[in-house]
Amino acid sequence: MTALLPDGVAEDLLRRWSEPHRRYHGVGHLERGLVRLDQLGAGRLEKVAFWFHDAVHLGVSPVDEEASAELAGRSLAGVLTDQEVLEVARLVLVTVDHDPERGDRSAELISDADLAEIASPWVRYERNAADIRAERPDVDDEQWVAGRLVFIDRLLGRAEIFRTPQGRAWESEARRNLARERSALTTRPGSGRSGA
Repeated sequence: MTALLPDGVAEDLLRRWSEPHRRYHGVGHLERGLVRLDQLGAGRLEKVAFWFHDAVHLGVSPVDEEASAELAGRSLAGVLTDQEVLEVARLVLVTVDHDPERGDRSAELISDADLAEIASPWVRYERNAADIRAERPDVDDEQWVAGRLVFIDRLLGRAEIFRTPQGRAWESEARRNLARERSALTTRPGSGRSGA
């Protein structure tokens, strides 16, 4: 898994991905995303970008992604060409909104690999959502629900969540999961919401 990177860079990134506050955005997410990138036919730069995309993680977007892109720039200087470093940083920033330009294959690969887990079986999806919630103990429930609904509604409002041909096979399951979570968030006791 670490063969793409010099030892020192890989060690630093694994330390970051193993930080104790990470419940979802940890090594498991990294490993699963790299597997998805292999399945999607990604190249070296896309995989390097995925290593960096959540390297800085406090649960605050786009601050995390911007800091991760800056870390990629510092860590990869002298390891990759200047143009390759810029491309890795650009791909990290795709994960701010997961809305790559049509035909930007590298960006589409990164976005699809990062979002792939929303198409997981429901039990795993639900666990992932709980783990993401656990990463933000500083946010109260009302704020969490409001922010989560923005994320869900943004994805559900798109014509396509996934952009690659392989990723489109995940679309139906992802939409079912998102709609099911949305319903649970808007109808739970004390939510103050009447429904979707």
